[in-house]
Amino acid sequence: MPPHILVVGSAGLLGRHLVALGVPGVGRADGDVTDPAARERILDRHRPDAVLFCAALADVDRCEADPAARAVNAEAPAAWARRVPLWLVSTNYVFSGPGPHRPGEEPAPVQAYGRQKAEAEAAVRAAGGHVVRTAWLFGAGGHSMPSRLPALLRAGPVRCVADVPVQPTWAGDVAERLVALPEGITHAVGSGETTWAAFARALAVLLGLPGDRVVEVPEAALGRPARRPDDARLAPALLPPWTDRLEALVPPLPIPR
Repeated sequence: MPPHILVVGSAGLLGRHLVALGVPGVGRADGDVTDPAARERILDRHRPDAVLFCAALADVDRCEADPAARAVNAEAPAAWARRVPLWLVSTNYVFSGPGPHRPGEEPAPVQAYGRQKAEAEAAVRAAGGHVVRTAWLFGAGGHSMPSRLPALLRAGPVRCVADVPVQPTWAGDVAERLVALPEGITHAVGSGETTWAAFARALAVLLGLPGDRVVEVPEAALGRPARRPDDARLAPALLPPWTDRLEALVPPLPIPR
């Protein structure tokens, strides 16, 4: 019999793609993931064989100052992993540089978000759980920068970082990797490296917009509160390249609700 899988964090970009594959999920309306009583209520109701833990406070700059971030990003997945077999969705931000970084490499985060996720990874693994790291997710209907790019580009010029390598990754490809329940620590990123500026230019072409909608800037020019990794690329990069998925950003993705 296939395992009964439950998605925790079903309202997020990756969670919505998992639900589109037919995996049942719970979101904020079902309870706070940091609340032990809510956790036990959800587990009693659904009785999953495995949990895909997608819930996170992923605003990297907010994590620098928000004391609630560690509870969501580190403490909650650790507590859930002690109760049920758990697959934690983690991030390339547990690394800094130089990359590409392999699954067995020791994390070396340079900001609060990365430190919280590295802490969660260690706790989940100690409880017998598994870790799937991904990065630079994009998908229709999400709140990530690449997901919002079509609307931003239509509205006017957009400043995009041009000096940091990225591996844009279609959320649907990560969802399919996750439901296979890979063991240990694995990486799920798209093959084919680029920059956000080049990604945005390619998208502008698909949208029929002029190239000057993309304004290339260095990372340092953005002056963001949290330090970003110099090189957080992951290896191996086995998912389809972003160029094969870019058109899916233009029409809306039909996701069941």
